[in-house]
Amino acid sequence: MTAIPEDSLVPLRADGDLPPVYCIHPVSGSPYCYADLARRIDPGSPVFGFEAPGFDGIDEPVQSIRELAEVHTATLRAARPHGPYQLLGWSLGGVVAFEMARLLAAEGEEVPLLVVIDAALPGTQPFPPGPALVRYFLHDFLGLVSGGAPELDKALAAFDPEAGPQERLEAIADSGTVPEEFDAEFLLERFTLFRAHAHAMVDHIIDGVHDGPTTLVKAEKSEPHLLRWEPYASRLTEHTVPGDHHSIWREPGLPAIADIVNQILRRGASV
Repeated sequence: MTAIPEDSLVPLRADGDLPPVYCIHPVSGSPYCYADLARRIDPGSPVFGFEAPGFDGIDEPVQSIRELAEVHTATLRAARPHGPYQLLGWSLGGVVAFEMARLLAAEGEEVPLLVVIDAALPGTQPFPPGPALVRYFLHDFLGLVSGGAPELDKALAAFDPEAGPQERLEAIADSGTVPEEFDAEFLLERFTLFRAHAHAMVDHIIDGVHDGPTTLVKAEKSEPHLLRWEPYASRLTEHTVPGDHHSIWREPGLPAIADIVNQILRRGASV
């Protein structure tokens, strides 16, 4: 198994005396997409995020969902040897959180909160061809909503179809369509991690059911057939929030997600 990165668990809001909420990184490898959510979660609960191996540009990316779940579970148990454990993940992070919950439950630990946010089931989407993968990476990296970057899309469409990721990203870095602090080397580093995680999602097979409480939060503009988690979660509750896969992290989707999480936390605190 991949070595456990010592600093992969980062505080998004460290204060609070209640059990923490642990947020699992999406395909980008970064947990900082949860920073605004952390500020809206009830102040009694600390919020931590998991950073992916390889996000530092030094370690090699993990190549499978199962290994990501194992590495993050080992990190979690080193920081907090026993539960209850409260897990949340968006996109790929939702799948990893689900597999972490199964690992923890198999070890006899309590997982009273598992929130899967707009996470497409593995195997429901093919691996994108090279040009599409670069576009998906840039849109995800920049947190763009649908149709939000016409100049970037125009620049990407101008490439020869045979151009590889490095050529595309080097040209985009010099095109003025992305912030100037993101140079070609940095974009290529992030793309390598993104591509490894995208492969991991396509290759993963969910081979069992989680019997603990699971909350699925769906973006209203997402395709319903990608989000059919019912066969894999025996105690599933579903919610739909405004927006698409990325815009749910802005108004009005973000406060709706925070309300859902806070309601679960309050129910748990009252038990």
